[in-house]
Amino acid sequence: MRVILSAMLASAVALAGTTMAAAQETDPNNPVEPTIIPLAFEFSAEGLAGPGAVQVRAKIEDAQFIGIGEDHGFADAPALIAALASEGAEHGFDTYAIEVGPWSADWLRDQLASGGVEGYGEALRGRPLAIPFLSMREEAEVASAFLEEGKLWGIDQEFIGSPLVHLEWFVQRIGDADGGDELRSWLTAEREAFASGNQPAVFMASAGPDKWGRLREIFARDGEALELVDALELSQSIYIANFTGRGFDNNTDRVALIREYFLDQYASAQGEGVAAPRVLYKMGAVHVGRATSPMKTFDIGSLLEGMAAANGMEALHIAYLPIGGEQLSVRPSADGAFRVSPVSRGEQLADQLQQAGVDMDVVREGEGHFIIDLEPVRRAMGNRGLNEADDMFRFVLLGFDYLVTTNQGRPGTPLAER
Repeated sequence: MRVILSAMLASAVALAGTTMAAAQETDPNNPVEPTIIPLAFEFSAEGLAGPGAVQVRAKIEDAQFIGIGEDHGFADAPALIAALASEGAEHGFDTYAIEVGPWSADWLRDQLASGGVEGYGEALRGRPLAIPFLSMREEAEVASAFLEEGKLWGIDQEFIGSPLVHLEWFVQRIGDADGGDELRSWLTAEREAFASGNQPAVFMASAGPDKWGRLREIFARDGEALELVDALELSQSIYIANFTGRGFDNNTDRVALIREYFLDQYASAQGEGVAAPRVLYKMGAVHVGRATSPMKTFDIGSLLEGMAAANGMEALHIAYLPIGGEQLSVRPSADGAFRVSPVSRGEQLADQLQQAGVDMDVVREGEGHFIIDLEPVRRAMGNRGLNEADDMFRFVLLGFDYLVTTNQGRPGTPLAER
């Protein structure tokens, strides 16, 4: 009994100490004097440079996975992947996982292999939304460096514009056999829906059980085609959850699919004799952080943290979030699929970092990119500051090792406007 009482007393003392410490931690409503200075950070296809490159370069050797979590639509996020690929080549980083469906990634790879970036751009004409995050020149140029078999992984659902490619594949597959005319009419309707910006009419929003059943009937003896049908219908179910206001279902089911696709391709790489494949990947920031995301999901960033640890290695998480400049947005519209607009929420992020003790005037008044080590930021905020932060800011602080930012964000360059 005395032992139990002593243990309880020790726990009570420890708890009291923790409570007192928490009471003294940073109040985000009362900014602290800036003491954390962002470092200049340069990157290109040749690698990393600038004062901030030293600490990142030191992390690469021990990393199995390097993830870039981005706000989509910037030209320099893929440039950061190219730099990390250059730095990581000697350590075995030769694989790139992208936020694209596996069948779409196959089409992307084929187009890049046969026609290069320019040929791929020509293939996107009339369907610029077929592969939305790879419809920018900068993204395609980086992806083209990973065309060797098994080195470019598509790990997401088949996106809403992908039937512009897949229906064409079905039409070519069936030729003039029974069902060919029907599929050609579906493809024509899909092109018209996207050209007019009529999103409710696109295949992924409008296809019902009758069309899925008809596809399975037409390709009843074609196993490869049936696999694609299954993938498209599953992707549609994820979209339907979003369309009908079931956001949690949408996010949960999508993340489960991402994890499955990643692990399948990881296992294939191991089957080729690579014990611990080293992988670069870039996705929206909510997928890459190692904490539960603001979408309430335990995403791939968290999965890879544990996988790396099991192999005695690390996972490096870098957020790319400019605080100013412009970015490219992508959406169906009769006026064109792409819009350039000022960076959203950038100034809010800068203010939050300033309140946490980061001298953001260095970024606001500087040129080029800067990198911020987030470990001292979260320690400066402590439990109280982190608890009172908004969901996204807390997620960035807890989920990433570094934040790369600039006041001069550059929008990506569309490969095909229409």
